[in-house]
Amino acid sequence: MGNGTKIYKQVEQNELPDFLRELADAIEKGGSDELACVDDFKKFKVSGVIEYGQVMLKLKFKTENECASPYEDEVEPAKPGEPEKPSYKNLKKRMKTSFRMLVKMIHEGNIPPKEAVDSFLADSALMVTYAGYGDEQYDTYTKACAAFKAAYETGEIGVMHTTIDVLVHEKGRCHAKFA
Repeated sequence: MGNGTKIYKQVEQNELPDFLRELADAIEKGGSDELACVDDFKKFKVSGVIEYGQVMLKLKFKTENECASPYEDEVEPAKPGEPEKPSYKNLKKRMKTSFRMLVKMIHEGNIPPKEAVDSFLADSALMVTYAGYGDEQYDTYTKACAAFKAAYETGEIGVMHTTIDVLVHEKGRCHAKFA
């Protein structure tokens, strides 16, 4: 990873103080997992912006010594002319946040923002291109995403509720086998 760490994280506004306390503890006492090596900083920057009702945090830490992240994944090399795919783990983290928001809003009877739905559906389409992560479930999942998209386009919250629950079921079924 080199002499720096970048962390991208989404939290709900009410979870932000807890994360900042966790960050302060990691700086003071040493961190682990995604906050490993933040206590060895010589320079840092923390920024945040609200998107889709979530706080998107970006943290950068420059350290004195090289710090190997426990989350470094192999990124599939891009084919010529194609944009580079994110690591599967980073894609799933991004999807987890948007999916949680979609489920919560729909279950509360609110229609989620189009940008959030589009982002989730685009990430879902990208996810099913990764081999070895439940390939046999991808067809069913893709159909469930298509049904959710159609339901969202109708604007009927009851239909959206039904289709998001199908996606919750598909996620649970796949994660029970492959997570």
